Parts: sequence; C-alpha cells; structure tokens
Amino acid sequence: MKVTMEDVAREAGVSRSLVSLAFRGAYGVNEATRDHILAVAGRMNYQPNSAAATLASRGTSTLGVFLLDLHNELFADVHDGIREVAGPAGRELLLTVGSIGGNLDRPALDLLVRARVDVVIAAGLLLSDDELAPYRRSLKLVSVMREVPEADNVLSDNVLGAGLAIDHLLGLGHRRIVHLASPRSDGYGGRREGYMRAMKQAGAKPRVVVSDYSRTEAAKAIAPVLDGAAPPTAIFAHNDQTALGVLDALHLRNLRVPEDVSVVGYDNTSASRPPGIALTTVDVHAGRLGRLAAEAAIARAADPAADPHEVRTTPSLVVRGTTAAPPR
Repeated sequence: MKVTMEDVAREAGVSRSLVSLAFRGAYGVNEATRDHILAVAGRMNYQPNSAAATLASRGTSTLGVFLLDLHNELFADVHDGIREVAGPAGRELLLTVGSIGGNLDRPALDLLVRARVDVVIAAGLLLSDDELAPYRRSLKLVSVMREVPEADNVLSDNVLGAGLAIDHLLGLGHRRIVHLASPRSDGYGGRREGYMRAMKQAGAKPRVVVSDYSRTEAAKAIAPVLDGAAPPTAIFAHNDQTALGVLDALHLRNLRVPEDVSVVGYDNTSASRPPGIALTTVDVHAGRLGRLAAEAAIARAADPAADPHEVRTTPSLVVRGTTAAPPR
C-alpha cells in the first residue's frame, strides 16, 4: 500500500500541513522539525507527488503585489523597494495593476486569489473598507500608504507630511492656500486632515478642491479656482502627479511659478525632479515603504495567525524651486 502524507504525519506526531511545509522547504519550519519529518518519511519510503508539491508551494514562495498605477512613479519606487527584500529572501512576485478610477481593483485582487498567493502587498487600493472585507477572508493583506482594518499596514504619516508643507507655505507669508485633494476618504484622509489642521492653527481659511489622481483632471479641477475672485497664492496638491496638472493650468494662464503662485506636491517621485520643474514636495521615502512592506509580508507568511501589525514612517519636506513668498 502506498504511504501517504497523512501516514507520515501520524508517525512523526505532527500535522499533515507541517509535513507539507517541511517537504516544500517553507519559511517558518525550524530545522530540527524538518529533519525529523524527512527522516520519518525516509524510513517509511514516502514518495511525495512532485507536481502537487510544486503547485502547493506557490503560495509560500510567491508574494502578490497590487499597484494602483504604473504611470505614477511612486508605485514603481514602492515596487523597487519590495524587490530589494523579496529577491534575497527567495520570494517571487506576482504583480497586478489597478487604475486611477479604481475599476480594476477587484479584477486584480481576484487574480491574486486564483493564484493562491498567501500574502498580498497592496499599494494604492481604492476599494472601500467594506468592499475589501471579503478579500481579507481569502488573502492576507499588507497595505501600503492606506490604513485597512484588520490588515498589516505600512504607512507614512500623512498628517505630519501635510503639516510640513503648509507650515512651509505659511512661513513664506502665504494665507490663501488651496488644497487639491483626493476624492477618496477610506484610508487616504491624512493629507487633507493635516492641511485643515495647519490652516486652522494659523487662523487661515482653508479651501479644498477635489480632483482624481490624474494630471489632466487636476488641471481641469484647479482652473475655476485660478479664474475666480481672490485666487490662491499657493496650492498644495495631493501628490506630484496632480501638482504637475496644477503647473499645466498655471502655464496656460501665463502665471509664473513661484513668483505668482507657489506649488507643493507630495511623494517626491521622479516626476518632481526633471529639468525645469524642481517641484517642492513631501518625500514619503517610497522605497523604504516597499522594503518594510516586503518584510511584513514575509513575516505574515511565516505566522498567518499573528495580530495585525502597523509601521508608520516619518516623511520629510524637500524644498526646491516652486515655492517662494507671495506676490506683494
């Protein structure tokens, strides 16, 4: 009679799943336990099904990755950080990409469920907390830059980062500071909150304009503000992409930056640094966020039942050429 994995587990005094993990060389099985299981299997002349073992091992060796938008360099920087940790740890990456409208989030996560990855690193999810809840039953989630209930979260302190940006503008003498904000509330309200808090503390009147994450839509959203009465002397954008849209709108109106209007972005992506732009921005240190997320994902794969873990990093202000004192 053929010896089964259940027979080996019974003889070794361990669970069937631990036998499976030992044969796959999975992370988290200590060396003494693995040697014991393999020795018992050898005495019993157990022959594992190599095809099944290969399929089953996919979950423990592959990390799923969801990135919102590859047109935004922030997510490429996060991915680079993930690879720096995942590669040396022997983890392959299965990458899926969403869209700035959020309509591809579900198909991307569904693909990762079908691929049977144990842990997904998600940067930029736009699904609401309620919409994400069913996925948390089938996927272990490490969320980057978005706080998700009951998941591992790797966050940058957006309230602090926005405060740094507004304090910089206030220090230059600006009072009419508009915030071009994200339309999403779930998990992404920190930048708006930091803006509101800093403005109120300074006794300045806040003004929020909502735009999606694209450069084109940002230019459209800010246009009525620039054309209206008492236009702003400074604009704080949700991210560098939308800050570029603000610069486009200002250029069309022959408004100089920073002589007429100051602009601050957020994320410190490569889009903020090409010749001729030199955007003042807030650096979230995206590569570090990616590295921390990969470390969290590997730890989660090793201990799926551990309590959710949160890491919160500190952003920094990078002052370049798009901010100055307001015109007199």
